[in-house]
Amino acid sequence: MKNNYRTEKVDHLTYTEEDWKRYFDFQTKCFALNKEPMSFDSWEELKLIVFKSVKELGEYTYMVWKNGQEKGIFKFSVIFKDDLAKRYTYLRYDMDDRYFEPDLLEKIFKDFIDFDEASKYLASRSKNGTNDYVEDLYDAKIGSISELYEFNVKEANLEKIDAWFDEAAAKFPNLRIAFYDEIPDDLLDEFAALFTQLNKDMPANSFIEETKVTAASIKSRQETFKVKDYCLYYYLIFNESNQIIAQTHVSLKRHQAQKIHQNLTGVMERYRGRGLSKWLKAAMYKKLVADFPGMEKIKTETHPENHASRELSKQMGYKRISIAKEFLIARAKIVEHLDANG
Repeated sequence: MKNNYRTEKVDHLTYTEEDWKRYFDFQTKCFALNKEPMSFDSWEELKLIVFKSVKELGEYTYMVWKNGQEKGIFKFSVIFKDDLAKRYTYLRYDMDDRYFEPDLLEKIFKDFIDFDEASKYLASRSKNGTNDYVEDLYDAKIGSISELYEFNVKEANLEKIDAWFDEAAAKFPNLRIAFYDEIPDDLLDEFAALFTQLNKDMPANSFIEETKVTAASIKSRQETFKVKDYCLYYYLIFNESNQIIAQTHVSLKRHQAQKIHQNLTGVMERYRGRGLSKWLKAAMYKKLVADFPGMEKIKTETHPENHASRELSKQMGYKRISIAKEFLIARAKIVEHLDANG
């Protein structure tokens, strides 16, 4: 039996008050379906989040119904907007089922064609092979592969973490570590330059990801996270000249602090191999435990060929839980498929 899917773009420019209330009701039902707490308390707050997402991230939301029932949402955002040779649309989704039925994907294809005529590809993630079928069915390219790791706080090796932290003070007397809940304006340019270099230094870097980070993009991300009820924690290490030489940061929802995502941890090339990443990881862990006593798990991901990152994660107690791939489906292949299916 063919399932009947319906999608609707959340139009922040034309929506009336009744439309926003209807969207809030839709989201309320979807959060209940996923058994997750709401991350906004009113339709006015939800409207503000949508406007901020469009303005800061260029991210547009679509509602999905399956056979008349609320299914969830997906989002489109354009990557490499100013580079027509590399420009593509990224598909993110939040549904009760991680599997994209071909009937649903066909509906998404139609929305993609209307969304951005300049995008040469539609990109999306497949976790543990859930949607790997797109590789053969639509001749998709693999844009990136990453391993996902999880750290259970109850299984933490506290002696090792404390040792990493305590040893750093004696080992690095001329270096300084500092915590920030956002990167201050006077450090944005320097932090962006380091972040960009760390992205470029990653082994087997994904060709679908933007490696360049700017002060403006960091500031925008921080502001957007505030609106979405997320927060960011940073630890930076400075050398004798007060230059940033290493960083780590995590992101989390304030109302769902049990699960935290560990983002990039990186050290400037000439300072690598000394144990600075251990210092960063230990400092961050101790800070998170102190601020969020209900924290249960920390998740992170790394490329399979990033051996240093994988080894450090394992030493700390992270365990590999899954593998994810990002696929690129060519616009020409999508048009060909839609034409063939009427």
